[in-house]
Order: sequence, then C-alpha cells, then structure tokens
Amino acid sequence: LFPGQGAQSIGMGVELAASLPAARVLFERASEILGYDLLALCQNGPVEQLNSTVFSQPALYVCSLAALEQLKQDTPGAVTECALTAGLSLGEYTALAFAGAMDFETGLRLVKTRGQAMQDAADVVPSGMVSVLGMEREQVEALCDEARADEVLQLANLLCPGNIVVSGTQAACERVTQLAEAAGAMKVIQLAVAGAFHTPIMQPAVDRLTQALEAIDLQKPRIPVLSNVDARPHDDP
Repeated sequence: LFPGQGAQSIGMGVELAASLPAARVLFERASEILGYDLLALCQNGPVEQLNSTVFSQPALYVCSLAALEQLKQDTPGAVTECALTAGLSLGEYTALAFAGAMDFETGLRLVKTRGQAMQDAADVVPSGMVSVLGMEREQVEALCDEARADEVLQLANLLCPGNIVVSGTQAACERVTQLAEAAGAMKVIQLAVAGAFHTPIMQPAVDRLTQALEAIDLQKPRIPVLSNVDARPHDDP
C-alpha cells in the first residue's frame, strides 16, 4: 500500500539511501531524470520546496520504491508473495510500477509530468484540501453545500468512515473548516498540498496527463492493482 501526497517529510529516504545500495541507485537514477539532486532535497529541504507538488510527487514515488527495496531485503516473501497492491492518489502510480505495469523510469517521468501539470493548475486558482475527522459523509456534504458560495468545493477522498477529505478554493476551504469545527468535528486538518486535487480546478492537468499516458505502453501487471476510482482490482492495461 503506497502513500499519496501529504505524506512527505524532511529526512524521508535518507537512511535508506545511506544503508541500502539498491535504494541509493534509485535516487541516483531519479536525479538524472529529474535534473536535480532528489536525495539532497529529501534530506535538507527546504520544506516549502518539498511540499510543492512538482517536487513532492517524485519524492514520494522514489522514497516509496526505496522503502520497498528494504522490505525485499528484510522480508522477501512479503514482496514475492504479494497478491494485490494499491496506492492513494499519487501512490497508485507507485503501485502500478511495483506491479510491473511500467518500469521505474517511465513511472517517474509520468509522476514528474503529473506533478508539474497539477502545480501549474493549482497556481492559477488559490486552493487546497482539508481533512475532516469525526463526521459522516452526509454531514460533510451538507457543510460543503453551505460553504461553497458558488465556488469549487467538494468531497475529494473517502478515506474511511469518519475521515473525509474536502477539496476546493482556498476561501471555500476556510469556510468549511470553520463550519466543521462549529458542527463538532473531531479534528479539521489543512493538508500539505498545493491545490484542490480531485476537483475541476485540475482539469488542465488532466488534459496534459492524458497526453503523457497515451504516449506510453502500459503492460499487464503481474498482480492486480486496486483502482482509486472504483476500489476494484484491475489487471488490464
């Protein structure tokens, strides 16, 4: 199970690269493709740069696969006997690479394009994402209706019962945060992301990513990958 954007932190992957040659090689290959020292960014930041979509997505992709190299060494059966894989948002690309639908380099180039396209779309409209804990879907939907005010604001991720992510313009996110807190939400967290992912604000990024996906040849994965869209396993490229 591979994480999505927002899971990044300064220092991630550094110990892996220092202690595991296979992980170090991934960082070196990534730096060649990306055109900057990815390991130095993960180690030193600054955090504002690491949190930027164009940097955080490649960083999480590479760090996740580097961690997988550690798992291969420590518990090889957990990798070779894995029957199913999945990832949250960006993590679905990592899952596809792990499953063999594309190689490391192809996946990284896609993630680089995805991150840049999403950053460009986010730069046009100040926006963000908020995680609401301790409320049911219907309650959060009602709060979105109240806070929207003709702006973009909608449910983005149904993480689990009682943990729902809302995405929209910055002003609308601020309004729904206030409403959720007043309505008794257990906690409301502004996510460390650059914009309103999984909303129409990202449509320009969708168009660019579609072109990039059409230019590659996806392979049949060796194990099924659970889709973020329908939560069902897929193995047909």
